Amino acid sequence: MAPRGLGGKVSEAATVDLSVRRALHRVSALAVVGALGLGCTTAALKAAPSTSDDGRSPPAPTAVDEADPAAAPLAGEGAPDEGEREGEREGERPDAAPATTPDGAGTRGRCVAPRITTTTLPPGYLPAVKVGVSYVLDGDSGHYDFPNAIHQGVRLLYVNTEEAGGSEVTAFGIETKKKVIAWIRAAVDVEIAVRQDAIGTASPDADPYGRWLALLFVDGELLQERLVREGLSAYYTQFGCAPVGLHEALLYAEAEANAAHRGIWGPGPHNDYRLVFDRWIGSRTCRPNPFDGEPYC
Repeated sequence: MAPRGLGGKVSEAATVDLSVRRALHRVSALAVVGALGLGCTTAALKAAPSTSDDGRSPPAPTAVDEADPAAAPLAGEGAPDEGEREGEREGERPDAAPATTPDGAGTRGRCVAPRITTTTLPPGYLPAVKVGVSYVLDGDSGHYDFPNAIHQGVRLLYVNTEEAGGSEVTAFGIETKKKVIAWIRAAVDVEIAVRQDAIGTASPDADPYGRWLALLFVDGELLQERLVREGLSAYYTQFGCAPVGLHEALLYAEAEANAAHRGIWGPGPHNDYRLVFDRWIGSRTCRPNPFDGEPYC
């Protein structure tokens, strides 16, 4: 989801407050590193904040609506804090534009798309671990239960679905959330690979709200790629393109959705993505703008 305001700016006071909050909520290196299967290390990892940014506790569990399984909460789905729902990492580490297109197993028309799995992660990610699902906030964020009883908010990288609650809620965002819940409920394995912090070799990268920035796999399939391929999100590049391999997978998934007029690429109750792309891409050149007639590959 988009940062608060079109430019995704966070005030200086908010930035200082968030830095203090994140420092207060760091957990011991041994517990979290062990949860991510990295063995012993002295690097401390950032933990989830115990409260949201306005001081409220995370939402309490709600009952499952058996009449509508797709819309049912996952063991405690609740309404997110406004800041958590809208927050995105300001100045998220920009990755260099991929210079080449590697060989891959899938195709999007004439675009060759590599397959991203938990064993073919790009450099800079911690090993994927199996997680439990606490609740889904919307299509691109939720709370997950990591090993060693670590309960953590997670923001999915490189997608930005429409809002499922709050002042910017859309019908399309609500339907996207229902689909993500249904996919996760039907999965046997849910795995998360957290991106490493730029300043530490074994520390999770987190946004200003303490959510770990990550890739999520559902029964081996990259959820971000499915979201883009189904037209539920465009390939989100406001803070830079993904690394080589992941970039092509997401870009060509978008090409497929666009060609098939799925979701945001067809008529329907969703945002005007010509305006969205103008905001996301701006002067960046690491990906084409399909609304300007630029080819995907």
